[in-house]
Amino acid sequence: MNQSTTTSRRNFLKAASLTTALFGAESALHAQETRRSVDNVGAPKKVIFMVSDGMNHGALSLAQHYLSHFKDSRTHWMSMYRDLPVVRGLVETFSANSLVTDSAAAASAWGGGVRVNNGSINVSPEGNLNKPLQAIFKEKNIPTGLVSTATITHATPAGFAANVADRSNEAEIARQYLDREVAVLLGGGRKFFPDDLRAKYAAAGYEQFKYRDDLMQANASSKAPVLGTFADGYMPYAIDREASETETQKRPTLKEMAEFAVKKLDAISKDRWFLMVEGARIDHCGHGNDAVGSIHEQIDFDHAIGAMLDYVSKHDDTLLIITTDHGTGGIQLNGMNSSPDQKMAPGIYSGTTACFERVEQFKHSLEWMRGKGAGLSGPPLHDFLLKETGLDLTKDEIKRAQGLKSGDVAPLFGAHHGIQWTSGDHTGDMIEFCAYGPGSHHFPAFIHNFEVHHFLLKAMELA
Repeated sequence: MNQSTTTSRRNFLKAASLTTALFGAESALHAQETRRSVDNVGAPKKVIFMVSDGMNHGALSLAQHYLSHFKDSRTHWMSMYRDLPVVRGLVETFSANSLVTDSAAAASAWGGGVRVNNGSINVSPEGNLNKPLQAIFKEKNIPTGLVSTATITHATPAGFAANVADRSNEAEIARQYLDREVAVLLGGGRKFFPDDLRAKYAAAGYEQFKYRDDLMQANASSKAPVLGTFADGYMPYAIDREASETETQKRPTLKEMAEFAVKKLDAISKDRWFLMVEGARIDHCGHGNDAVGSIHEQIDFDHAIGAMLDYVSKHDDTLLIITTDHGTGGIQLNGMNSSPDQKMAPGIYSGTTACFERVEQFKHSLEWMRGKGAGLSGPPLHDFLLKETGLDLTKDEIKRAQGLKSGDVAPLFGAHHGIQWTSGDHTGDMIEFCAYGPGSHHFPAFIHNFEVHHFLLKAMELA
């Protein structure tokens, strides 16, 4: 250790000692005080809780890389980090019975404040029903809204308002939403709302939407609760919706649903409300190892962030939280030494950029290609993939691609664009969490997932 290093360390320790002496050990070490700003003190009246389901840091990075490289811009998420007094943390995502959580247990940790086993929603390992946030809010006359690109009865939205031992019981979740008077429900999942249940929703005063035009033409200033189910199952992938005029006309974007939701909640209760907005299909791209689909889903979610930031900029009583529940698939952009024509480029990893540029040629999701290319092989499969991906695959690669199974095709595509996966399953990495607005200083830089529930109630002065 040289003299300069010793002197620097001594000066640091001396300064720390003086700080402790002047302000007391507790103040000197109380990191939360450093997270306060003029923008985040006080209690929020409204909360927007945004979830990019299944997003690890690789997925977040790739969306930023895509916009930076192709559009000379950046994500709204990164703009927040650069320009706003955001409180940022990392979250440990364990469930009660595993180091790797599923979405049901993760959402239950947020919704019920207790870790439960994977697969259950707000039901403890002992079979006890944990009180979800929506029930707490209802007691205080605070309306709740749920928005998702999955079925609206899927694990993440359900974690905020329902109690079921098995997350697959989405029909029961649909019934519980009505009984518990969730004010705004927008997403997919029409098949879980049969005619008799829809009649009950109608009798309870719910406006009901089936298509994008229904939503866009609706009177958001009415006080009536709403049920919008825009697909039988999941909403289509963003890249597929954008490629189809029919789909863009039929299905609202996550941004459009979120924009309507905040207007509706303001109409129902200008004083206080809670809204959960989920970009659900990032997770599905992870399970399917669909790299380009993942990028487009994350950007679609980011458009919704932009809309919510616009709302927050005009309503300083609103706390905005953005996070994810777990990673899925372990997506990462790897350094590439060869260019797309497989020739060695001079310099370490100097082929990476040219390889990554190939993602711009993809026109549809892997799920869409699998459906349309089913049964193709040989030259017809080659021509199909050339049209949809821009990849001029070799005969050997075409043999490997037959059937378009994600486990076979993902590494094959990755050899060309540089994006690879660790698995098709959830991962145990710590995940991103950020909060902006009044009450955000309550969230520390390292959080156990179930603690989010308690810090949120504390920020809202409900605990």
